[in-house]
Amino acid sequence: MGLQPLEFSECLTDSPYFRDKLHAHEKELDRTSKSIKLIMTECKELISAARNLSKAQRSFSSCLTNFKFDCIGSEQTEDEVIIGNSLKEFGRLISAVEDERDRMLDRAFDQIIRPLDAFRKDQIGGAKEGKKKFDKQTNKFCQSLDRYLGLKTKAGETSLSEADSTVEFERKQFYRDSMQYVLTLQEVQERKKFEFVETLLSFMYSWLTFLHHGHEVAEDHKPFMTDLQLKLQKSRDNFETTRNEAKSLMERMLEKSQQGGTNKTCTREGYLFMQEKKALTTTWNKYYCLYQKENKILTMIPYNQVTAKGVSGITTETAVLTSCTRRAQDSIDKRFCFDITVQDRNQPYTLQALSEEDRRLWLDAMDGKEPLGIERHLRDLSIVYSYFEYGKDLTTTIDRDVLFFSHQVYSAPCNKPELDSECLLDDVGFQFIKKCIYAVETRGLEDEGLYRVVGVSSKVNKLTSMGLDRRKADKLQLAVDGEWEVKTITSAIKHYFRSLPEPLLTFNLYQDFIQAAKKEAKTLRVNDVHELAHKLPEHNFEMLKLLICHLTKISEQCAVNRMTVANLGVCFGPTLLRAQEECMAAIMDIKFCNLVVEILIDNYQLIFNNPPEFADITNTRVLNAKPAPAPKPEPQVDPPKPVAPPAMSNSFHSPSPMVAAPASMTSSWAPTNHSVGSSSPPLYVSSDGPTYAQYRAKLRPTGGIYSQYSPGELQSTGSGSSSTESLNSKCSASSAGTPQPNERRPNSNGSQNYPL
Repeated sequence: MGLQPLEFSECLTDSPYFRDKLHAHEKELDRTSKSIKLIMTECKELISAARNLSKAQRSFSSCLTNFKFDCIGSEQTEDEVIIGNSLKEFGRLISAVEDERDRMLDRAFDQIIRPLDAFRKDQIGGAKEGKKKFDKQTNKFCQSLDRYLGLKTKAGETSLSEADSTVEFERKQFYRDSMQYVLTLQEVQERKKFEFVETLLSFMYSWLTFLHHGHEVAEDHKPFMTDLQLKLQKSRDNFETTRNEAKSLMERMLEKSQQGGTNKTCTREGYLFMQEKKALTTTWNKYYCLYQKENKILTMIPYNQVTAKGVSGITTETAVLTSCTRRAQDSIDKRFCFDITVQDRNQPYTLQALSEEDRRLWLDAMDGKEPLGIERHLRDLSIVYSYFEYGKDLTTTIDRDVLFFSHQVYSAPCNKPELDSECLLDDVGFQFIKKCIYAVETRGLEDEGLYRVVGVSSKVNKLTSMGLDRRKADKLQLAVDGEWEVKTITSAIKHYFRSLPEPLLTFNLYQDFIQAAKKEAKTLRVNDVHELAHKLPEHNFEMLKLLICHLTKISEQCAVNRMTVANLGVCFGPTLLRAQEECMAAIMDIKFCNLVVEILIDNYQLIFNNPPEFADITNTRVLNAKPAPAPKPEPQVDPPKPVAPPAMSNSFHSPSPMVAAPASMTSSWAPTNHSVGSSSPPLYVSSDGPTYAQYRAKLRPTGGIYSQYSPGELQSTGSGSSSTESLNSKCSASSAGTPQPNERRPNSNGSQNYPL
């Protein structure tokens, strides 16, 4: 229930009801004063808490800004750099918000504390002063009235007249003070509606301005946050790929756990226990040993994983090995022992390996010998081991015997040359990939998760087997055949490229591609990848161009199929580019393999339809906007017949004479078959020399494990049987006899001759 209004007429009567109304208004002012005082107290605590919050926020911001990422590897991708710097950006975002908070808090005292205190003191305090004055005047008037009414009638006329005048004056003064007090009470009650609320409104505006500034900061950083979210999702996808590859590598490493470490400068490394004799006892101390077979240097580091706290301060012992002999079981009470002798020491060292297999590997690395009693028996086996041709070119019998013991006892010799994997980049492979790509682009270009949704393994293997079987390939209809799902076709494409004996971007160019992807500037990365792509063998380049063109079409539909360039890079990075040696360092570089594929997709027209920027094309010129006349047909020259290698002997093959390559050709270049307004780039051909494809052929080797036929060209020789029964089969060509079309032969300088 609200307060009743105070009437000025009631001041004249000064009734009990009027006094009751006055008391109600006075209580309301007291309650308002206490409430304002409480608001001021809470506001001060709020400002103090806000300052503490700002301090904590700035401390948090400082921690984010100073945080440093230590990633695996010496180089980081552009996405990793942005992710690593994202915390600094978060810190700057928080600092920008806190700057506005500090400005708001600095104004808060003048905006709310001081105005509220002034309202409480001036307005409510003024009303309280008016009440005191009103109460004092009431007492004075009542006392005067009592005295006036107590006068006797016997008093003189003059005294009564003065008393009348005095009472009347005090009555008017009382009425005036009473009405003034009523007016003050009503003014204070009305002022609460605007002065008090207006003060709070000003503070709320300041607070909302701070919040709005935070919203503006958030809006300004929204593109960064959205882009960061995409990069984080891409990193998550890369992590999944890296984790799967790491698990696979871990399983393979566990299967061959007895092999040496990853230090390629050492022949063998690992832990060994060394016997050290003291005055009364014999101890076995643990050493980490590294042996280099080339210079016979053995490095021993005293180290125990349980008690050691670091390698700093540890003294390393180095010695030159002179001999190594296995200890007979009956000569020592320890298992897996062998003795070594070193220079500048008369007594041998007795070492204990971790297992029998570990000892065998150490003896194999150190050219270890059997004990003297077994040596005679080994010599009796020399006739059998002579079949393997070891030591024939050595000068002394002792040298041959040492070679016998070091190789025949502790290793399994085999002189049979390794066979090349079956050719897959032949006409059948090109035909199969073209069919698959056409089917995907015809039936499933807008399917969500293209190349990420995996098909059934059995169906994928069946499709791959049929597509690479020359007898069944022509019958395979993927574009209209409902038997094969799109995910099965895409999985078959990836399976084909994963099963190549060498990745499409080749082992030789792996490090070059990785270094190109590690360049800081985007232009440098694109230029280097552009140049390296044109160094690929001809068949690799044509197959890569075919695939990247297909992936470009998929990325253009990313709004529907959700396959962005980054997602395609994750799918095809490890497939098209991988290291020859499996190790964690190569797995950690998968992110750069993905980046190479992204560069190829983003710059398809530049890379595959234009020569590199700094290509070495001498004595050439380009005729702009003028079609060049068709080149004259060159006389057909039969390729020279390959020379058969000499018969197998006990030594290495004799070098075959290298077939002379045709002389380099230079010419003028001109665009042809390019109409005005065409969207495709002009194809440059020579008016009196080779085409640009022939120029590329000069940059890239051909042949090897790949077919000598042009992409898509059917082989005219052969029995017509399947040349590719499975992806994991070996080629059937023998190392002796008539040379095969794809056979490589060493020349005089140790390199390989490729068939013309």
